[in-house]
Amino acid sequence: MIIDYQKLEQETLEILEKNRTWILSTSFIDKITSRSMSVINIGMDIYFQTNKKYTKYIQMTKNPNVALCTGNTSIEGTAREIGSWADEKNNNIMEAYKAKHLSSYNRYGNLDGQVVFKITPKKVSYWKYPSDDSEPYREILHIERKMAERIEF
Repeated sequence: MIIDYQKLEQETLEILEKNRTWILSTSFIDKITSRSMSVINIGMDIYFQTNKKYTKYIQMTKNPNVALCTGNTSIEGTAREIGSWADEKNNNIMEAYKAKHLSSYNRYGNLDGQVVFKITPKKVSYWKYPSDDSEPYREILHIERKMAERIEF
């Protein structure tokens, strides 16, 4: 069943603002890894920092398809390296990151090899559990198609 796209998009923005630590999953040649990440968002775009020495960096440069999850929310998207915090073009992102994750920025932000990634979400999925004990259902936001749907089981 088709549902209101703007309403589910707004719910997604609220969840992104409220939850600043997500599980990031990356993969390359049948090796899948996951870890907790400190993230920020500017609109629907999601940003985080990592190091070129880490497994996730290597995997994302070879396969940009990633997934994030927290609670009953899952985001599928593509990751792209956008440079370092020192790049002037990333100043607004860095300031937003520092405002939400100052200790993470201070610990890792200026290390050699540290870079910033941007995730462009393509699909957001929610498992929803009605309070009346009826069957759970999924709501899916298809960002590229600007369409939202509910799937009942």
